[in-house]
Amino acid sequence: MGPFFLFVMISLLVSNPDDDAKKNRRMKNRVEVREYRNVIEEVTYHDRWKKVATVRMYDKAHQRLSEEHYNDFQLGIRHGQTRCWYPNGQLHWTCDFKQNEINGPFFSYYEDGALKRRELYRRGTVRKGECFSPDGTLVSCQPLSQKAEFEGGPKKFIAFLKTRLEHLQPENPALFFTLRATLSPDGILFGLQTLPYMEQRPEPERRFAKQVVENLRDMPRWKPVVFDDQTVQSDLVINIFFSNGKVYSGSYGLNF
Repeated sequence: MGPFFLFVMISLLVSNPDDDAKKNRRMKNRVEVREYRNVIEEVTYHDRWKKVATVRMYDKAHQRLSEEHYNDFQLGIRHGQTRCWYPNGQLHWTCDFKQNEINGPFFSYYEDGALKRRELYRRGTVRKGECFSPDGTLVSCQPLSQKAEFEGGPKKFIAFLKTRLEHLQPENPALFFTLRATLSPDGILFGLQTLPYMEQRPEPERRFAKQVVENLRDMPRWKPVVFDDQTVQSDLVINIFFSNGKVYSGSYGLNF
């Protein structure tokens, strides 16, 4: 082996400190950690546009509670395997999502590891399945999930928005934007924020959106999502439409 080739190989094997520093900065920018009331959220982005992401939730003791994969985190579109665990580390349920719909086998387990439910989904619709009692007896399956609700339903929610935001006046009389938040198993909404696209909007619109967020942080309790017979934490999306400078309509939904 000639001296030139030996030099090239050594150059490839010896890392450049500047390159390592750049790599560390890139990785740091691709991992975001947020702490909430009882959980820690870790978002790892796999592309520079922060769309493809893995989201992991931990309790305060750093026990992993869930892991989700997104092909568009900004729009909340899950794609790939999702898993949730009990606080004792036992797998609670696992399935695959395809463009934000459950697709393929779904399995859930009791806290002792016994099989609770096995179903087959096609694009969000269950095709067949079986459910079991804790002792393994075959039982009828109940609906897998029940959606979250504002206390009193959608009409009460719109009335709440109109009352809570009546003192705010946007510069643009017609305005629509979306907020996202996390809904805890006990019905408390936290982590309310605008979607990332708001950063590209005009300054008056961004400023008004922040005012809306501040005025909606302290909400009444919600009815939480029930999933596999248990109340669970979930992502909530809130849409608000202003017309003539006042709340005209509002809606909510879950990125389940």
